[in-house]
Amino acid sequence: MARREEILRAAQNAFLKYGIDKITLDDIAKECGVKKTALYYYFKNKEEIMMEMILLRLSEFEMQVKEAVDEAENVREKLRTYMKMKINLMKENMPFIKLLDKEFLPTKVKGFMQLHKVRIMEADFCLVKEVILQGIENHKVSFKMSDSLVLMILGVTHGAFVGRYLEEANWNIDEMIDTTIEVIFNGIE
Repeated sequence: MARREEILRAAQNAFLKYGIDKITLDDIAKECGVKKTALYYYFKNKEEIMMEMILLRLSEFEMQVKEAVDEAENVREKLRTYMKMKINLMKENMPFIKLLDKEFLPTKVKGFMQLHKVRIMEADFCLVKEVILQGIENHKVSFKMSDSLVLMILGVTHGAFVGRYLEEANWNIDEMIDTTIEVIFNGIE
C-alpha cells in the first residue's frame, strides 16, 4: 500500500474521531503517525485530504460491487448481488456516511461530494442497465428495456438502506430484495 493511501486510511479514523469541523492537520498527522510537514508533501490542506479520502472509498466500493456482480451467475443473482452489496457497503460505512451528512462541510468539499454523488448514480444506473440488457439478450428477461425499471431497482436499494438503517425501520432487507426481483421477473398480479 502506498504511503499516500495509508495516510488517507488513517485520516478517515481521525475525521471520525474529531469531526470535520474540529479536526486539525495536527490531529490527522498524529493519527497517521507522521509529522504535519509530511502531510504537506502529499496534500495541500485538510479539505484535499478529505476529498481524496472520499474518492478512495468510493472507488473501492464501486470496484467491489462491480466485481461481485460480474461473478454472479445469472440476471437474478446479479441484481440481488448488486442490491445486497450496495446496502451492506452503506451499512458498514454508516459512521462515515453520517459524518459527511451531518457535519459542516467546506464549500469545496460539498461541490466535490455533489459531483461524485452524480457520478456514482450514473455508474450504478449503467451497471444495473447492463445486467438487465444481458438478461434480455440471453432471453432471461422478457420485456423491453426501460429506464424506469433501472430506477425502480436503484430506488428500492437506496430506500431499503435509508429506511432500515438510517430511520431504523424494522424491515427485512432480504425480503425486500426478493420481492423486488420477483416483481421484475413475474410482474404484479
